[in-house]
Amino acid sequence: MNQKNIEQRSLIIGCLWLFLMGISALTAYFATHLEALFVDAYFTLITLTTALLSIVISKISTKVSTRFPNGLFVLEPLYTLFQSLLTIILLMVSLITVGGKAYQYFVYGHGHLLNIAPVIPYEIIMVILSLTLSYFYKHQNKKIHNTSTLLSAETKSAMIDGIMSAGIGAAAFFILFISKNSPLSFLLYTGDSFITVIIVLFIIRVPLRIMKNALIEISGGLTQDQGIKSFIEGSIRSHLSNDFAINDCKVYKVGMSFKACIAISSKTHMIDTEKLAIYKNNILNDLSQKLAFINIVFVYSNVGKNEKS
Repeated sequence: MNQKNIEQRSLIIGCLWLFLMGISALTAYFATHLEALFVDAYFTLITLTTALLSIVISKISTKVSTRFPNGLFVLEPLYTLFQSLLTIILLMVSLITVGGKAYQYFVYGHGHLLNIAPVIPYEIIMVILSLTLSYFYKHQNKKIHNTSTLLSAETKSAMIDGIMSAGIGAAAFFILFISKNSPLSFLLYTGDSFITVIIVLFIIRVPLRIMKNALIEISGGLTQDQGIKSFIEGSIRSHLSNDFAINDCKVYKVGMSFKACIAISSKTHMIDTEKLAIYKNNILNDLSQKLAFINIVFVYSNVGKNEKS
């Protein structure tokens, strides 16, 4: 099974998993009306919606055309950028909502007693499901040498969902033991607001990091995966070092597509382009064991003349 097939199969299984989680989360939210569960439920549904989109992107990103001879791999980091923006918007909206709720309670004394008891067993189940899904995505991505931008994003989204569920469950368990005469009795009315703020502050860096990596790929930056970079450089040096001096090696990643630009110079008087073409094919054969989509560009100089292969 090739890399794209593994990626697409994993995304489809993940969508089915997320659908069940989303229905469960919405059911729990409408039963309790806890704002923290709103964040949990709608984050799961947004993840499901974007995961469905990721399946489409995975299928079309490899399509080549006259206008896009190297495929549409840029759609993959664009997807992760869009997904991260949605996540951040949801988190900000949740902060505004719970902030207003807390303001109403502390300033005007308006509030409703939270229905905490049903939350704990629900969140235990959601933590197990979310972290299992995150592990599944991570394991499937590892099968294809962590080359999938889409699976990497989904791994982190499922992990965020699990962290939110764990935080809500732990806080609910704590609030359950607070009496109405306790100095902490305000948490019986505003506890979900504090839970939401803590969760947002804890996980906001994850979508921000995903956005950063997506922007690097979209803007043509060098790959952040040092393992892949070392693998590509090692293969290139093993084939070229006898006849060519490798002056520089830059590896670019866009989605699941890689491009290596190698600056070389000949150890003889002239560049043997036929031998270089043979080496290039041998290198591509080696790299194809891990990378399904890889291109190599040689930039070399000899006798004062710059050429490309």
